Amino acid sequence: MEIVGRVISFLSQKKRALFLLVISLTGFYIFLNSSLGPNNLLRADSELYHVDFGGVAFMAVFIIGFSTYVSYKTLINFGYLLLIFSLPVAILKTFAEMVSLLATMDGNALEMTSTISEFYTIFLVGCFLSACGYFIDERQKFYETRTLSDLDVVFCFLLLVIFNAINIYAVILRSDFSISFGAFWSAPAWLGVLSGLSIALSLYVIFDRKSKDWKFSEYPRLVMSNSKLLLDSVMSVVLMSAIFGAIAFYYTSQSSIESVSATTEIGFLSMFYAVNIFILSMVSALRVERNFLELDFTKRNWHIIEAFAFLTFMSLAPPTMWDRFSAYFDQAPEEILELQERIRALEEIVQ
Repeated sequence: MEIVGRVISFLSQKKRALFLLVISLTGFYIFLNSSLGPNNLLRADSELYHVDFGGVAFMAVFIIGFSTYVSYKTLINFGYLLLIFSLPVAILKTFAEMVSLLATMDGNALEMTSTISEFYTIFLVGCFLSACGYFIDERQKFYETRTLSDLDVVFCFLLLVIFNAINIYAVILRSDFSISFGAFWSAPAWLGVLSGLSIALSLYVIFDRKSKDWKFSEYPRLVMSNSKLLLDSVMSVVLMSAIFGAIAFYYTSQSSIESVSATTEIGFLSMFYAVNIFILSMVSALRVERNFLELDFTKRNWHIIEAFAFLTFMSLAPPTMWDRFSAYFDQAPEEILELQERIRALEEIVQ
């Protein structure tokens, strides 16, 4: 009854703001549905290509639930956790969609551009949730919080695995099982991610004067206990994965569709794996570091977003207005075409 009383008291104190929020959220949903949904105003063929709002809603529920669980365990403000988790999780869902596009790519430009618009819509929802977290966030002292337990980290890991499994299965289901779970596994991508992490850790041990040479059996424990080192190492791998993805795309851009898909998938999956590890590193850092503000998650998130934007715009950027209409601009006027036809006919008569 006490909880019910608090809820009623909260609703009565904030009723005008809550009413405005409900109206605003309804308006934002109508905006998305009317512009990008099945009955959108932008596409005449909208019955074929439109945003899967069910998948986006599942992602939003996961982000809110994941942030709520970590907030409950650490007492960190929910808004701050929503701010830092929304965009990395949105990137995960976006990359799952990207890999499915590469696995089923057949050269249909209309279908590709419609699918790519869905990628950016997924990221838009992630940005929206992150912005909501920014306005919910309150200034909080680190001594008011507590750290996660090892069991909490394991539970968060399982939640992330379940989210990826459901997300990938939904993508496979929407493709009418034309792709399989195997399309989301790449041994070369894992090799690149793990070797990149190992390089960063090795350089740290070699050039840090305060660090003694670690035994191989000590690496997991020492890395997991050094939250900043782990976060920086994974962040560097995410950046390198984005650059490799762009290199792989341009390396085979003039080859067959199969070659482009197979090579570019390695880069996309590398970043997909690295972002998963980055989210786990964030959770692991909250297990070690009580002063979460020193971890500077927001700054690291910006670097992840930069890598995501770089890879997507280098490989999946839509044509500019000039590219789209250049063929129209290059066309000769009808009068000139008619005169050219007459000249061609007269040449044939003369001959």
